[in-house]
Amino acid sequence: MNNLLRIKLKFTPEKAPNRPAPRNFTAGRFTDVAKIDSLIDDLNAIKAYYSSTKKPMSGVLVDVCYDNIIPKSNRISALLKSQKNIDKTIVGARFSDAPEGEENHIITHYIDFETIDNTIKNLMRIKVFLIKELNGFADKNNFNEPDAGVDYSEFEVNEKSYISNLIIDCSVVEKLSVPDISSIEIEESALITFYKTELKLNDIFSKIFGDSIRYSIYGDNSISVDKDTFNRIKEEIPYLISMVSTDISTLVPSELSDDIQESDIYIPKPKTEPIIGVIDTLYDRSVYFNDWVTYEEVLDEYEKYHIKDENRIHGTEVSSIIVDGPTLNPELDDGCGRFRVKHFGVCVDRISPSRLVRKIKSIVDANPQIHVWNLSLGTEEEVSKNFISYDASILDELQATKNTIFVISGTNDNNPQFNKRLRIGSPADSLNSMVVNSVKRNNEPCTYSRKGRVLSFFNKPDVSYYGGDVKEKLNVYSPKGIAKEMGTSFAAPWISRKLCYLIDVIGLPREVAKALIIDAAAGWEYKLGGYKNKDLIGFGVVPIKIDDILSSDNSEIKFVLYETINSYKTANYAIPVPKNKEGSYPYVARATLCYFPKCRREQGVDYTNRELSLQFGKIKPNGTIDDINKNTQDDKNGHVKERKSRDEFRKWENTKFISHIYKSNRALKGFEDKFWGFSVTSKERFSSPKKDALNFGAVITLKEIKNVNRIEEFKHACALRGYIVSELKVKNQIDIYATSQQDINFD
Repeated sequence: MNNLLRIKLKFTPEKAPNRPAPRNFTAGRFTDVAKIDSLIDDLNAIKAYYSSTKKPMSGVLVDVCYDNIIPKSNRISALLKSQKNIDKTIVGARFSDAPEGEENHIITHYIDFETIDNTIKNLMRIKVFLIKELNGFADKNNFNEPDAGVDYSEFEVNEKSYISNLIIDCSVVEKLSVPDISSIEIEESALITFYKTELKLNDIFSKIFGDSIRYSIYGDNSISVDKDTFNRIKEEIPYLISMVSTDISTLVPSELSDDIQESDIYIPKPKTEPIIGVIDTLYDRSVYFNDWVTYEEVLDEYEKYHIKDENRIHGTEVSSIIVDGPTLNPELDDGCGRFRVKHFGVCVDRISPSRLVRKIKSIVDANPQIHVWNLSLGTEEEVSKNFISYDASILDELQATKNTIFVISGTNDNNPQFNKRLRIGSPADSLNSMVVNSVKRNNEPCTYSRKGRVLSFFNKPDVSYYGGDVKEKLNVYSPKGIAKEMGTSFAAPWISRKLCYLIDVIGLPREVAKALIIDAAAGWEYKLGGYKNKDLIGFGVVPIKIDDILSSDNSEIKFVLYETINSYKTANYAIPVPKNKEGSYPYVARATLCYFPKCRREQGVDYTNRELSLQFGKIKPNGTIDDINKNTQDDKNGHVKERKSRDEFRKWENTKFISHIYKSNRALKGFEDKFWGFSVTSKERFSSPKKDALNFGAVITLKEIKNVNRIEEFKHACALRGYIVSELKVKNQIDIYATSQQDINFD
């Protein structure tokens, strides 16, 4: 087996290319008089609606319904143009109610009445212009040379680009409308998020309802209300409601199995083992591993009064796997040893997500030394297709700003039906977290597994592991002894163990640790179609042994990179991959990239603020990268439709996995004396004069198709180029960790 390599390459920052070419129609689109008339009718209907309804704020909310998933570069720039930058008027984004794969963007803008009036006036002007100059029809051919044979004399010089942009805007918009959530119903309490306006929520409610409604505020634009209050709000100001989700997370209590084995298990006293944070139901101090657990209850007086014995089962069982899972399940011995636990009991049997995240924020803030947090709680209600749940968004915020990672169970379907899988429940829609589903020992999805994707696009769950099933339950330790359990709650702790080992024992950054887990789960099988249930299994099943993550076959060169990007692009074009005697590269290759971006929940389906696009492959004679995934999004002359960018290149997703399809005779043609390259390109969702620094981790694997071990050649070639190369030898890292944990006495 070859050891995993850590390489410190020399990355070069690159600036964004010069100004883009003038905007034009995309293929197949056009604008005619009928489209302009239709949009004018839409705007007049919007004016009529807001003129006849209560409106506490000064502006109006308008849905722009596009005819596709639209890239930032092709969104409206002249239609609904006000004195503000058009980006500044966006307050939400969602998808249309179309079958999966056919969804279109609906982007909500907050503008004033004057902007609507000006837009109507300008649409009428370009209608006349279209009739007089272009026979009532415009397409791509009319804007290759905008001035050729077209009389712009009635417009000022600085209006020409506005006129062309307005005509192009009309070609991508299906209709304009008022936001409408009238079809949404709730059964109990709800968490409502409102579109942002110039008014605070208290001021809006005071103007509309006086003092006649009760609510609890969470953040700047979310409230928790009961069913009656929700219905009143929906009746009076429906257009202001952006998102609605349940505010009750009902936990299905673990019941003690009839098959309880009382057992005296020996466990030594803890020493300096790393600590994993557990946020769960309550914990029972009577268990054999109690010395390994520090316990705090984070409950209010009402919750304390209603504690029952069964409220200590689930949390205790989860902690038992983290502390001593391999002793209880020898067949799942991962080689990671034991872990200490800091267990926070935050609920008994149900808690609102909004209250849960308040507790989590306080707990994480008070424990910065803990890098891995296990959260095996979740809602029975399915997550929305159009927005991230409130609790998941708070977890994403914590991970974007702190050096921490959450491992979250993929939630269970407790009443599975044939041929119908529920979507995952919150907070398993957290994008920055590692979300874990369960598989049987044959690596097939469990009967209770729930499915992704998130926002119709993001790949959740991330990975899967062994959480037990009806005929193959896991051993866990309950307050009464060894019990048999199954569920994603008991798959997640095994991944928490592996992540903590990689981060706290081996000393890897969390970005690299996450990438290693995902890369090991995907392997070469992912691109071969080995995991047909990607919405249930994610990238694949994580190997049991930690050594299988930290090493590779003798035929493989596997190395990790860790870098910070604060420019448009950062790249290295001189990775010295060894050739064979014929001058070819006898490899198949794969790469995994992970990062933790900031996100904005109010942006709906356009949730992540930043996109890192990955290219890896041979260097071509023109100095560009021959990407193994054929990603041309960022090439000088590359143009890829937004839907394809998202589907094939995972644009806006914070995990990228690219790979050759493994073939044992696939030698790649070598270019004369060239190297391989690795580049990461950064794109912002919103205009920003300065990019914040963002860390990323990557795992690269090169497999020699003839099973020749070329790792020493590679290490030597890297050293000759001045790159720092180190082997991750597990025993050495364990010794280093143990030494770092020793107390030093100064005489």
